[in-house]
Amino acid sequence: MQTRFFKIALVLGLLSAIGPFAIDMYLPALPQIGHSLQTDIGAVQMSLTVFFLSIGVGQLIYGPVSDMVGRKPPLYFGLALFTVASVGCALAADIQTLVVLRFVQGLGAAAGMAIPRAVVRDLHTGTDAARLSSLLMLVFSVSPILAPLVGSGVIALGAGARCFGP
Repeated sequence: MQTRFFKIALVLGLLSAIGPFAIDMYLPALPQIGHSLQTDIGAVQMSLTVFFLSIGVGQLIYGPVSDMVGRKPPLYFGLALFTVASVGCALAADIQTLVVLRFVQGLGAAAGMAIPRAVVRDLHTGTDAARLSSLLMLVFSVSPILAPLVGSGVIALGAGARCFGP
């Protein structure tokens, strides 16, 4: 019973951390993104602002939709949208494309922020709901610590690959 409880907490916490992770992991790369897309840092920061806006709007959409059609379909849709937009962001050739794709990415990430909280309410009440919410927040709160480190690691790996590539 306890193992299942912690597995649920871990999965829901990781789903909740997708959005914040996509924000914090991105921050160390802002200067390199600007240089790569040949634009100023202000334009790259706009992609961050757009992400914040779309993640807020997306949560307003996913909550009612998941109440109407169930939790899984909108969650899967959001994760797929986030994944496709993430690949698109990595392949973006200009800042306008990146900004649009970051907006779409935020819409996808919003599913991971809204739906896990609803799942907690669906599965548990009282003390168990409070415990699950606490564990979910514990996993969620580690994201701002780890994400910039992971982002810096990805940048370092990319720089290393350029050194050994053609």
